[in-house]
Amino acid sequence: MRGSTPGISDFFRHASVILRAQCGWLHACFLFGVVLVLLCLCDVAWAQDIVQVEKGVVKITAQVDGKNRVGSGVVVRVDKEALFIVTAAHVVEGDPKPTMTFSSQPQQPFVAQVVGIEGGDPQGLAALRVARPIPDGVVALPLDLTTKVVGGEVITFIGFPRTLPPWTVSTGSLSGMNGPTLAFQALVEEGHSGGPLLLNGQMIGIVSETRGRLGYAVPASIVAVALAGWRIEPRASDSMMAQEKISADGVPMVLIRSGRIPTKMVEVFMGGRAEEVQGPARSMYLADDLYVEKTLVTNARYRRFVDATGAMPPAALMEDGASLDPDGSVEDVTWHDAVAYCRWARKRLPTEDEWEKAARDTQGRILNDQVYEWTATTYQEARWNPTPPEDQTRKVIRGSLQALGIRDAVGNLDYQIRMYGSADEGMSSRGFRCVEDIRKEQ
Repeated sequence: MRGSTPGISDFFRHASVILRAQCGWLHACFLFGVVLVLLCLCDVAWAQDIVQVEKGVVKITAQVDGKNRVGSGVVVRVDKEALFIVTAAHVVEGDPKPTMTFSSQPQQPFVAQVVGIEGGDPQGLAALRVARPIPDGVVALPLDLTTKVVGGEVITFIGFPRTLPPWTVSTGSLSGMNGPTLAFQALVEEGHSGGPLLLNGQMIGIVSETRGRLGYAVPASIVAVALAGWRIEPRASDSMMAQEKISADGVPMVLIRSGRIPTKMVEVFMGGRAEEVQGPARSMYLADDLYVEKTLVTNARYRRFVDATGAMPPAALMEDGASLDPDGSVEDVTWHDAVAYCRWARKRLPTEDEWEKAARDTQGRILNDQVYEWTATTYQEARWNPTPPEDQTRKVIRGSLQALGIRDAVGNLDYQIRMYGSADEGMSSRGFRCVEDIRKEQ
């Protein structure tokens, strides 16, 4: 079944009954027509999403004892030299170099190499590597490590059943956990093994076993552990990641991807002047993806923290709390206050490298021109000095040129200025924001 949004049709059927009873037939027909338009829009959005997911699902054919064995696989990482795929172990067991096809070129087989396998285990996994060149448009799907299942949820899976076209999208019902595996009810066949199990469009597992109307899947958390054991770090393609989200505490956040960016050494002089220090090219590397808050922590948010924990508010919030803009950035907090707040919000303070990459990747759009920010990093003059800093109370502060009072910048120094502040002292025009890690294990 393709292009259906679970649960929405039932809702609209009930809505039509209520509308006829309360609004009269003509009014109800009009409103129900609007509802049907919304349903169609939901179907279109779901169809577009599933087409994107199909680009990360491959058909795997293994030769074992002179017979073809067909299964599915999921792309979990696309690099410059190769891509990596995870599948059920029994799909490829016995064939060290199975072939696979991609949705964009279903007639063109590509040879893969098995780089890791849990042989002999019905719930075992295998990892494959396919060297470039590969078709354009292939995407790596993200592992959903946060969704909790209870049973009864409508799930979707993609695979290669014998009697239906390839990349068939099917639905079923999630039964719940069966020991360390996910159990679901659906018309599932051998060709589905190794494919993605999707809940609300997110991959919660890899189909590992089929028994008629019953299927079993390895949870995404276990998939992540297996890939780590084979030294494969899953990395979803940009198009498959939510570029923005609302965190659990209601704060808009923006995605910052791992990677390397160039940076500079800068000397800051009295009077608001900064100049680039000439030297060899340098860069910093962010190892993990994360989400960063789009705005600094506000007075209203910090007030909720104070009320919940009994923490001492900054002087301005305590004396002028009623007159302060609730949406304005909280200021005059110490570094320890900022760390405590982020921990209370189940987040953390960003390192200065994370701050710099976030500023660079968003082209400074998330920065505040009036307030500069605490980071988690302890300050030292030589940023790349491996020796631990002697003064642990000095913490790096970062911000835009305007917020830091730099009026004369020699060279392009946006997002490059770094200073320090005492962890025990808050100051006006000094605030903070939090970041949230993207979980790799459950």
